Amino acid sequence: MQVIKAESAKGKPVLGICNGAQILVETGLIPGLHPEHLEMALAWNERVKNGKILGVGYYNDWITIRHNSKPGRSIFNRFNSKILMHIPVAHGEGRFTTKDKTVLKNLIEKDQMLFRYCDAQGKFIDEFPVNPNGAMYNLAGVCNPEGNVMALMPHPERTIKGQPIFDSLASYLKNTTKLHIKKIPAKKTDKTMNPMEAVEKKTTKEDITILVRLIITDNEERTLENTLKNIGYKNISLYRQTYLGFFTSNKKNLEQTAVNLIESGEILNLNKEIPTVFIGKKAYSYSKDNGLQKIADPTAKGHNVIALEYDNYAGKNIYNTLKNHEKIPGLQKVERGIYWTVYLKKKNEFENVIGTHIFHNPHSMKLLTP
Repeated sequence: MQVIKAESAKGKPVLGICNGAQILVETGLIPGLHPEHLEMALAWNERVKNGKILGVGYYNDWITIRHNSKPGRSIFNRFNSKILMHIPVAHGEGRFTTKDKTVLKNLIEKDQMLFRYCDAQGKFIDEFPVNPNGAMYNLAGVCNPEGNVMALMPHPERTIKGQPIFDSLASYLKNTTKLHIKKIPAKKTDKTMNPMEAVEKKTTKEDITILVRLIITDNEERTLENTLKNIGYKNISLYRQTYLGFFTSNKKNLEQTAVNLIESGEILNLNKEIPTVFIGKKAYSYSKDNGLQKIADPTAKGHNVIALEYDNYAGKNIYNTLKNHEKIPGLQKVERGIYWTVYLKKKNEFENVIGTHIFHNPHSMKLLTP
């Protein structure tokens, strides 16, 4: 990425599609208002219509996009804005969002909102299915201020309908005339759009916590641990689990409620995942034959944090499923996030590890201690 940053600074084209778009956002190249600062997130998809949650997470379908910027604003939009592109999306985390209201304002003012989701007639409708992931401003693609770097979530490379973007790039590369976009330096009075949120103490206590771990190797856990080791935290170990917090008005026999939740098949797959249950200060393992069995808290010796989406649509989706199909007595709310247990030989390194933003992007998530 350091090489890509250096080459993009020379004006060379950089196009990040889907996972590539996520990388450009997480490394600060996009939106690039204040280089090296984290100013946006590509968050968990939210499919919402008329205020109703239709689904969250991975989504694969054909959508339509067009650019509403001045043709030639970027290397990638040197064509008429009336051209519509019917192309696929295939992602789980593609929702452009930011917690900094000035970022959206600046992106509009500087015409960096390059490609937006629209209907078959080119109209922007901020609702599923036209907006397939709930992205702010129907955003599908964002360029940097200079216009030579673009983060695009849909896949124009998978169909001839996406050819205008690549024809635009080819036209630029063949043309000896340089892109006529001046670099826009950040003003000294501008805010630093790099919100480093301190880890907060979780203020609401769920009645039942279920942590879910994969039986097989968790590739995300291994990847993040290796990344942290590569940047200098040599003695770190990570333990990743899915966090599920259940709030209920019925406090009687919470152990049986936990068993009912597990055996519903809606929150985990017992063929490939292992649950650990916490009720009050007690921890339990679970097996089909023996039910809940008391165990020592397996997370007690580490630093524990929960990465939780601000709007908790994933938890709301699980709640709706359980409420409509499983009839769990007294169930009021469900939270879903990622539970990280961090083991370090040097305790004072924990704050620095959190500061890498490797566990969460503060524009889409909060980080809590349980």
